[in-house]
Amino acid sequence: MDTKTSRLDVRITEAERSLEQAAAAVHGETLSEFVRRAARTEAERTLAERSRYIVDDDAAQRFLAALEAPAPDAERGLRRLIEKPSVLPET
Repeated sequence: MDTKTSRLDVRITEAERSLEQAAAAVHGETLSEFVRRAARTEAERTLAERSRYIVDDDAAQRFLAALEAPAPDAERGLRRLIEKPSVLPET
């Protein structure tokens, strides 16, 4: 289990606190556990929405056709991209 070392302060109304406290009780969690879990679930959902695309059959077919027949200068562009340093941290 990861040690919790960071703190997040959030101002909420009494009505919000009562609602979230009741929901936490239903789950058998503390308010802190409930809010942490709910925030993480929403963060994961939000990020997942930005990593998957749903398209209709016509758009999917056009996309697949474009992959099968790349533009003539695509290889040159890919080489330039590969030669650039990554913006992602190395793991």
